Amino acid sequence: MSARDNAHPEPADGPIVSVDDESVRIDGLVVRDPSVRDLVVDLAPTERADAVARALAVGARGLLTMGIGADLQQIDERVRAAVAGAADEAEHRLEAVLQQAQHAMADQLDPNRRNSLIASSLRDFGEWRDGFLSAIDPADGASPTHRLLQDLTALLGPGGVMENRLTQLLDPSLDDSALGQLERSISRQLTELRDIVMREDGARREAVRGTAKGVEFEDDLEDTLRGLLTHAPGTWVERTSDESGSGGKVGDFVIITESGRRIVIEAKNTSTAIRLGGTSGILAELERAAANRNADFAICVSREAVFPAENGAFGVYGNRVCVVDDGSGVMVHAALTWARTALALTEARSSGADVRVVEERLQGLRSLAQQISNAQRSLTSVTNSVATLKSTLDTMRSDLLAHVDDISREIHRTSDRRAELRAVTEAG
Repeated sequence: MSARDNAHPEPADGPIVSVDDESVRIDGLVVRDPSVRDLVVDLAPTERADAVARALAVGARGLLTMGIGADLQQIDERVRAAVAGAADEAEHRLEAVLQQAQHAMADQLDPNRRNSLIASSLRDFGEWRDGFLSAIDPADGASPTHRLLQDLTALLGPGGVMENRLTQLLDPSLDDSALGQLERSISRQLTELRDIVMREDGARREAVRGTAKGVEFEDDLEDTLRGLLTHAPGTWVERTSDESGSGGKVGDFVIITESGRRIVIEAKNTSTAIRLGGTSGILAELERAAANRNADFAICVSREAVFPAENGAFGVYGNRVCVVDDGSGVMVHAALTWARTALALTEARSSGADVRVVEERLQGLRSLAQQISNAQRSLTSVTNSVATLKSTLDTMRSDLLAHVDDISREIHRTSDRRAELRAVTEAG
């Protein structure tokens, strides 16, 4: 340690500053100054010592420049005084400049000063106003306003271009006029609207009639089913046409047999042909009805003969039957008998019983049903022929009576003429 270090020993509990001929060493120095912290906080640890050393060197040079041995507090006071003096000087100069600007602005905005900006602007505005009023004066024949009014009068005035054009456009008697075209368009649209309303009304009426017709057929079919099952103990009918199942409302009636088997019946009262196969055919619909009503057998009963010719009045397709019944209940009875027998036959087969007799009876039932259907069609044909013959006879009878009346009138006229002739002869 040098003699200079011995002359100023550091306290044992504070930082130790040692000085030699070329450098100063500081051990344990803590600086509580935000500026110093901000200087080194973002630096890498290896760079912080060099940054602090350079900061101390810069500060030391500044102190030496202001005077060796100067007190830091005095330096701070000098700096503050210098800053305050500079601020006051700047404030005085700014105030003087503002006063000069205020006086100059007041001079420029004074309308009484001939050379001021406001006075000059007022003179320019007056000249512009006089020129503008002169240019738009309608009494001046050379002004643009006068010419514009003349053009507008020729365009919009009485007998002008606009009036003539509007007359043509609004004349409904002209084919190319807008009003005539609008009138025809409205008339066409009203006609189309009327046709649409009439079609929709007709469709609605037809739907209502069809619905009423279908409900009436369902009522008749329900009475038929209940009458047929009167002597079948343990069997009953459920009308399900208004009840929705998992597949909707398909399946109008369900018959529960004494053994718990279920037969679903779909009622059809339509004059439109009904297909057998395909996704929209009646056989697929019967499958959906059986699934919807949890049934083991499905029957379609139609009032009209709308099935294909190969079906006839009694068609069997596995566990599905399609029959035509005109309201007599014969085909419905045959279909129910077939369904109940087929279900019983299935149970008998599963139990190992001899089912040949039952199968023969089923085939006989089907053959008999077809014969009944053919006989009904023949009877219908004969009935229609008799009705036609009766109508012909009625017409012939009417014609005969008309001829008799004509002859009777002619005889009466002849008798009258003879009586008149006799009276004239006797008078002469």
